[in-house]
Amino acid sequence: MESHSGALEQTDGFRDPTRLTKWTRGVLYAFIASVLLQVGSEASNLLGGGGVGESADTGLRAIFWILTEPIWLITAVLVLTWIHRANHNVQQLGAADMRFTPGWAVGWYFVPIAWYWKPYQVMSEIWRASRNPSYWREQPVSLLLPWWWVLWIVPFWGSSIVDLTVGRNLDEAGANALEAASELAYWILQIPLTLVLLAIIAGVHRMQVGHHRRQMAEG
Repeated sequence: MESHSGALEQTDGFRDPTRLTKWTRGVLYAFIASVLLQVGSEASNLLGGGGVGESADTGLRAIFWILTEPIWLITAVLVLTWIHRANHNVQQLGAADMRFTPGWAVGWYFVPIAWYWKPYQVMSEIWRASRNPSYWREQPVSLLLPWWWVLWIVPFWGSSIVDLTVGRNLDEAGANALEAASELAYWILQIPLTLVLLAIIAGVHRMQVGHHRRQMAEG
């Protein structure tokens, strides 16, 4: 069943990723803007000044979530759609025997525990195959990929460590302060994570479109 589905995906042909890439990059910049708002709110909370999320004006709080929640959801949908398209397209360009199908390139993000390393393997495979579809296994991985992976998993591990520390070693005041600092650090890390992802998306898009244009010119 899985092999039949993968075969169907590989007969669809190369799909122009330009519009999807532009939308994905655009919404990622909007995501950064929303994260900056969140960072300001969390910093204010940590300093005891009250933030957007704890404002006495409940209307402002509602507006904040109305504006940011859709951005975060749309960002996730577009990034995963882009990953699916990038995996699909690079196989159409000639990358054979790739480990991940387009479906699983996305699916591993939803598998507990595996999401600590499978997304890196997926993106690494897409990058190498985009560099040279015919000889993708021999291609090097950009330094952007390890940075993206570290910035992806650090917030997860950091949250676990904070939860363990809060539960064992701190009083209520200390626990609240540590949780607030952890939340602030989480949102701050989203900024370099997103910037690195933007660079990866731009690089993969450039390589895949370049290969496709050359193949069209030769064919």
